Amino acid sequence: MSKRTDLISQITTNLSGHTSYSISEELPFESGGIPLYTKNLNTVYVDEQEIAVEELYDTLDGTDIYETTTTINAYLAVDAKNQTSDIDTVIANLLISRNAITGTVENTSNYETEIIDDVITYTFEYNFTTV
Repeated sequence: MSKRTDLISQITTNLSGHTSYSISEELPFESGGIPLYTKNLNTVYVDEQEIAVEELYDTLDGTDIYETTTTINAYLAVDAKNQTSDIDTVIANLLISRNAITGTVENTSNYETEIIDDVITYTFEYNFTTV
């Protein structure tokens, strides 16, 4: 399975107790120039994986060691005027979803917020590093 699939599965599990929120299997496409996560508030959308490979060690025998970083973004938009009382717990549960990805040397996650009109958009970035 892909890291994206595993991440979606873990987010679904982590949000199962938060009935006001859901997760979509769809990519965060735009419809009419508006991202789906902005149209469908309280729904998490997980983007495609971006993979970056770089040489970590250049060995004398020609067997180079590479580091692969997989980055996945997720998006959640909520009504700024009517946020649910459990938004902080939802954010924490989204951040710790990174722990579902195994076989890595480092898993990190962080998020940024953006407010446009009366919608707060949370953009989560997950990074998974393997050697």
